Amino acid sequence: MTRYCFAIIALIVLPVMCVGRSEAFSLKDEIKLGEQAAKEVEKEMPPSENEKWQQDIAALGARLVPFVSRRGITYHFKVVQAKEEINAFALPGGNVYFTERMWRIMTPDERGAILAHEITHCDRRHAINMMIKSQQRSLWMLPVIILGGGALGNIAIWGNAAISQRYSRVMEREADELGIQLAAKAGFDPAGSVTSMKKLLNIESNQNRYEISAIFASHPDTKKRIDYLTQQAVALGVRSSELELRAVDDPARLGNIIKRMPEVSTIYARVPKSLSYGQEVAIKKMLWDDDAQALRPKTIALATVLTPGNLPILLVEAGGSCALAEIMEGDGIYPAVASDKIILQKQEQSPTPEQSPPAASPRPLL
Repeated sequence: MTRYCFAIIALIVLPVMCVGRSEAFSLKDEIKLGEQAAKEVEKEMPPSENEKWQQDIAALGARLVPFVSRRGITYHFKVVQAKEEINAFALPGGNVYFTERMWRIMTPDERGAILAHEITHCDRRHAINMMIKSQQRSLWMLPVIILGGGALGNIAIWGNAAISQRYSRVMEREADELGIQLAAKAGFDPAGSVTSMKKLLNIESNQNRYEISAIFASHPDTKKRIDYLTQQAVALGVRSSELELRAVDDPARLGNIIKRMPEVSTIYARVPKSLSYGQEVAIKKMLWDDDAQALRPKTIALATVLTPGNLPILLVEAGGSCALAEIMEGDGIYPAVASDKIILQKQEQSPTPEQSPPAASPRPLL
């Protein structure tokens, strides 16, 4: 996750002596903390202007909330305008966020799985427990929380800390395992927990490892997460074939991507009919179409053939670093047409739900 700076000029660190146990931090305090943190978060990442996305995330969240353990929390779900980030996170007290880019690349079942994971973090008090444990290890606590008769002091820094919070691996696994169960209870396909992780693994594998190593430091290895989530999904009745990412398959397709080279703009494809040197092609991936309520191939980049033949090497030339990071094995190769260029030009000017927003390296923080 990109480090969001909230223009904090000075930080006063005070010892907190009056809290000895996590139970001393009341639900009222937690909700108040979350409300203030949400204000800071939304200054940096305003809610998306796509009203349908906001309605949809609220509807998905509403399906999950009846199955939480702690009933005293009122949950709020929003898609936010962090177009450079693939991320989802929860604040104490029930504010749950999805970045636009994360939302765009996931199906409804995958979105439900991710929301369930984040809700579980909140339901299990992970952020609060991490904060209290940090306080117990040291008299100096960051962020500063001053408790006085239940009142909370200045917590402007908490918004930044909450987004970049690195839960323990134990907490992450608990959120994974309880999250898939929560999603299943709410009627989501448990396969979404697995396929969402597979999408993130593809993106993770294609990024600069130095850049993202710190982001994944607190998470269980993504492959291991896929393994234990797969076991749980199968136990919940999901067939193995339903756990694979969908490849593009329609009559206009020339072939598919078979390999990505991390950190470079070249990709490998397989096509039944030979491509020629210099030929321009469009790369499409299966993305959720809100209007059709189905997965549809959407243009995410344009590429030029560097080496001809049935196993051509392609150079990605349009679509930006965002599209390059999102290109995965199985994405389709199509003849490039004028409408593809128009889509990508609009994408650079003003992203819409059907287009890849321009972005830097994605940094999943589930």
